[in-house]
Amino acid sequence: MDSKPLKFIADAMLGRLARWLRILGCDVVYEPFISDDDLIAKAIHEHRIILTMDRRLTERESAKNSLLIKSPDYKEQLKHVIAYYTIDCKSGIFTRCLLCNTRLDTIDKEQIKDKVPPYVYSTQHEFDICQQCHRLYWSGTHRTKMLEMLDQILK
Repeated sequence: MDSKPLKFIADAMLGRLARWLRILGCDVVYEPFISDDDLIAKAIHEHRIILTMDRRLTERESAKNSLLIKSPDYKEQLKHVIAYYTIDCKSGIFTRCLLCNTRLDTIDKEQIKDKVPPYVYSTQHEFDICQQCHRLYWSGTHRTKMLEMLDQILK
């Protein structure tokens, strides 16, 4: 079996799933306004697995590398994708930008002093940045809530 990391492309109906897969560190393209033909072309060109709720899309010969998502509930969707592809939920967690999917880089605390609230600056020691959209990340209560939600989902 080939051990290249999985890469996905999610259709317009799966924005929350795309976000949660990114939280886990998965490479997930999500362009809600892309046409089915362009979605398939991008999946083929970039060797991505199509995640879709559109049965007719999965039946197209050109979209054979796809997974039909049946549940409307993002928690069930996430469980399904994790189980189907045996995704490791720990090793890549919080390594991708939730907005643009780019891998995050560590940034020196001194460089972001004026870019975060004073309380965050004084209480946090490690920061990550998305080099693409420049969003900053740190381990705050939002991260704890995400981990709790993930535990709940994966039970």
